Amino acid sequence: MCAYELSKMGYRVTILERSHELGGALRLIPRYRIPRGVVDSVISSLLRIAHIEVRLNAEIGGVGKKIDDLKKEGYQAVFLATGTPVGRPLTIEGKPVENVYLDGVTFGLSLLYEVNQGIASPELYRNKKVIVVGGGNVAFDVARTVRRLGGEVTLVCLESENKSSRDGIPADEDEIEGATQEGVRIVYSRGVAEIIGESGKFRKIKCPRCTSVFDKNGGFNPRFDHDDVLYLEGDLLLVTTGQEQDRAIYEQEGLLGKGGKLAVDEITLMSTLKEGVFIGGDVRKIGFAAEAMRDGLNAAESIDRYIRGENQKKGRKKEYQDAPILGNAKYKPQPPLVLFPAEKRLNFEPFEKSFTLEQVVEEARRCLCCGPCKSCKGCVAAGLQPGVPGITYDEELCINCGDCAFYCPCDAISFQSPHGVSFDMTLCRGCGLCAAVCPAMAIELENWESARISGSITEAVSEMTRPGILVFLCQWTVLPPLDKKTNHNVGVIDVPCAARVESIHILEALQQGVGGVLIAACPEEDCHRQTGSREAKRSIAALKKRLSQIGLQDRIGFCTVNPRNQEEFGQELEGFSRKIESIESKESK
Repeated sequence: MCAYELSKMGYRVTILERSHELGGALRLIPRYRIPRGVVDSVISSLLRIAHIEVRLNAEIGGVGKKIDDLKKEGYQAVFLATGTPVGRPLTIEGKPVENVYLDGVTFGLSLLYEVNQGIASPELYRNKKVIVVGGGNVAFDVARTVRRLGGEVTLVCLESENKSSRDGIPADEDEIEGATQEGVRIVYSRGVAEIIGESGKFRKIKCPRCTSVFDKNGGFNPRFDHDDVLYLEGDLLLVTTGQEQDRAIYEQEGLLGKGGKLAVDEITLMSTLKEGVFIGGDVRKIGFAAEAMRDGLNAAESIDRYIRGENQKKGRKKEYQDAPILGNAKYKPQPPLVLFPAEKRLNFEPFEKSFTLEQVVEEARRCLCCGPCKSCKGCVAAGLQPGVPGITYDEELCINCGDCAFYCPCDAISFQSPHGVSFDMTLCRGCGLCAAVCPAMAIELENWESARISGSITEAVSEMTRPGILVFLCQWTVLPPLDKKTNHNVGVIDVPCAARVESIHILEALQQGVGGVLIAACPEEDCHRQTGSREAKRSIAALKKRLSQIGLQDRIGFCTVNPRNQEEFGQELEGFSRKIESIESKESK
């Protein structure tokens, strides 16, 4: 991602890859999870689009080129993203476990690499008893891969079966359930104190019971009961207890600081010991692939600023705020994984039925439904609104009715009569419901677009033919713009939430001669603001009741539209248009 982003900025970028192909850790993900062709296609597309030069089998450090050699060749900056290709050795209470070089003992990462490269021999594992040591997702990848090669698998981990406990197994529940269905036996709360061999070959391991994985300070510090021991026999032992960086190049280039740790600025990712050298990805902090990609993007921005001689930190420090853990019951769950039956998926074909395009979009929308808005600001970056609205509260105008606290979908408002209300802005999503329901007009939204909407109403009215239809459309419906040729009498104003449409805006549109006003919201169960759709419907009903006294109630409509459903929106608009035409026809007679 670093190379791709720099290329987009206009730089000539070269990737030096020590392997015979690009992909890094993605090449260790089993094919049943990500088909090899998908990885190949994505990488080749990025290289083709960005015109990036790639040198394979390029060794940096050791007997290969040094960073100074690269700079002499004209490279102005270097980004090191060497990953964590080395398996972490087995230890017991801080001491290395012996006999790791017995025949039949190897690292699980080696198996994953060999299988993905097509060089692993199924005969080595078929009908063999294989022990996998480790409790993370990679360990389960190894165990499930061995099952597909015909092995009988037992997985041994330090952690307990109870995932909710501090010492709970770190692997995902889906991984554990899937592996169990596929016949993997799991032995919890056991370490490996000794690897026992016979005639140079692996035979069994000695497993004392692990009484705790972490100490009282939260540090990884397993403790064992050596009087409670279990012996597990097997033909092969695959150690998958984590990964480590290859430290050679970092030691050679003087990039390690105190305690042998990488000395890297957390914001710029530039080494604090060598100017012009940037470090990121798993080598800096093991995480998800997306996090490594984020490091690449951050490094690209830093390199651009470094070459231009600009301040690398200015404006980049994020403003984060903590917030209480949100109640999962308030948000839509992810689509359930649909797996093929265990007996039909013990091969290297994808075992999960892939999401439809609609489900992919739904998943992306769910990402915008948690966390403090002040820290996220994704809606601002996407151009949905100019800023995250704050709250202005006038205590003197407040009548202590409590409506704002009652209707707030985020529990961001607390009410204590007769002392008024208080706002927790880490929970506030700026939906505007509190301002909309306040009968005393004691609450206003900062960064609110009331003036923008008024201007948009005037502009829309001037462009439409009569009888005009003005639509206030929730942006979360994600609908494409209307065709002006076939909808010449329709104007559309996008709003962040239908509940933000105030009565004054509707009255303003009617006053300017609009034939009818239609508010189109998300379905209640799909509302990004949780209760925005319901409150918009309620406020529109209240306004229609008031307007019924002067005969204008039928000129206002409310509907819900499923996201991206252009046909549904078209039907609602057509029905409302016919209704307004009928009203206009009756009034003209």
